Amino acid sequence: MWSDLPRPWQACLELAWEAYCEDCIPIGAVVAGPDGEILTSGRNRIYERVKPGSHLNGAALAHAEVEALRALDFDAVDPHSCVLFTTTEPCPMCMGAFYMSGVRTLHFAARDPFAGSINMLGTTWYLSRKPIKVSGPDPQLESIVVALFAEQDAHFHNGKFPEGLFWDMYREAIPYGVELGLNLARMGILQDLRERGSTAREVMEFLLSQVKCNGGLLPIELDGYV
Repeated sequence: MWSDLPRPWQACLELAWEAYCEDCIPIGAVVAGPDGEILTSGRNRIYERVKPGSHLNGAALAHAEVEALRALDFDAVDPHSCVLFTTTEPCPMCMGAFYMSGVRTLHFAARDPFAGSINMLGTTWYLSRKPIKVSGPDPQLESIVVALFAEQDAHFHNGKFPEGLFWDMYREAIPYGVELGLNLARMGILQDLRERGSTAREVMEFLLSQVKCNGGLLPIELDGYV
């Protein structure tokens, strides 16, 4: 459960929930040092209302991984020793930013069958020359990350997904997460937790309990819904 997750994953999920609560795509990322210490963090902000600060609020470039990488003090750390953690497989832009940053290790929790771009590695001479290490998806976290994303999109569309290739690809690749998200949207559970001001830990504990009990499929176990 939550207490068993390494601190970088906890931080990524906290950022994803924060993004969700701001009606942004629920993706969070952190850069950690070799000892696991969190050095920088970022979350998706592409739909966020403009706020003070150096964030790329409301911009199409305001992805979680870019936010985390651009905040790194490259004079203070050796990027080769750092690790990028992200809740979702990076898109082409974020994969390129990661590759060019000098950070050599990437951990992602959930696949993105539509825009995920770890397959960029090795496709050109330039993208083949660095000793990059990639791990993911995380079998414990993938379904809850996708469920959060799917629930949000279904909520915005009155409990249904728009028809098309995007969700067809997600359903084929990660059916448990998609179905859990869709049913959470129909029941209004995450919206209720948001209105209550529930913490990321409370939300993720509930989602983790669903995946543990039934692999992300209904029936939802409401005993874990406080």
